[in-house]
Amino acid sequence: MTATAKNTFGRALLATALAIPALACAVPLYRPKVVVLTAFPPEFRVWQATGQYDHRMPIPGLPRPMICDTHRICVAITGEGEINAAVHTTAIVRDPALDCRGTLFIRSGIAGGVQSRAALGSVYLANWIVSWGFGHHYLTRSGHLAWAPPRPPYAHNPWDTLAYRVAPHLLSAAYTATRAMPLADSAAVLPLDVALNLHRRPHVYEGANVSGDDFWIGRQNQRIARHIVALYTHNTAHYATTAMEDLGDIAALAAFGLQHHYLSVRAVSDIDVPPPAISVGAIIAKGDEYAGSLAARNAYLVTKRIIARLVLHRP
Repeated sequence: MTATAKNTFGRALLATALAIPALACAVPLYRPKVVVLTAFPPEFRVWQATGQYDHRMPIPGLPRPMICDTHRICVAITGEGEINAAVHTTAIVRDPALDCRGTLFIRSGIAGGVQSRAALGSVYLANWIVSWGFGHHYLTRSGHLAWAPPRPPYAHNPWDTLAYRVAPHLLSAAYTATRAMPLADSAAVLPLDVALNLHRRPHVYEGANVSGDDFWIGRQNQRIARHIVALYTHNTAHYATTAMEDLGDIAALAAFGLQHHYLSVRAVSDIDVPPPAISVGAIIAKGDEYAGSLAARNAYLVTKRIIARLVLHRP
């Protein structure tokens, strides 16, 4: 090949290389207004069953395609647990076909509740997301469960990554939009409400979400959860729900400067202590989602109201 031919070939190759990113940039990015994060099929199907999310968007790394409607409201399934939530939320934010800088992310699903007064099916908007797992969980000499916070060198400042406050202005707007709304109810769960001395009808509340992958139940663990929340929030929040994904969500978003684009909507499907005359062992053996379908429905209703009022500006 002559020098002239080499130069011509080099210029052509350079022109082709420069044209490829230009073509890629010419494709408009999809800008979701909302991404609803669900953990597993029962939560996802409540949205899918409406039939309005007819645009499928494959995201590399997600268990199944994200589904979107004509208003750019999208629903994704992340899988259960903090790690799955963090990995798959990151996959959404970093997907080259998406621009999520103006997206509101809402974790919407079921959760364990506290034996306070909230009826099964009640919905909590999280004001804090607090880590359950990190720290020292141990048995005392007397055989009681106990917990101590992490200390250096394991965590320089545990409050930086183990407790996240949900953006107050966003939370306030969401709570104002939903606090008085009617929720679905079920006669089937009323006997458990009575047995656990709860209110008879579900409502919308605010409270801290304790996030962890450990399935636990019982009053000793409840006491530890209350202590963790009080410590990490400097006594500004109360323990209200337990769930597995929320810390992964908000930690991933915080890594990209999107921490304040996040809400957690959790409906109570079970309570963190067993009903009277039922042992902890029996609960573990049979499961404790006493109100799973009701909770999934109410999480959906509250999330839809938030989207309508805060994003679509509808009554």
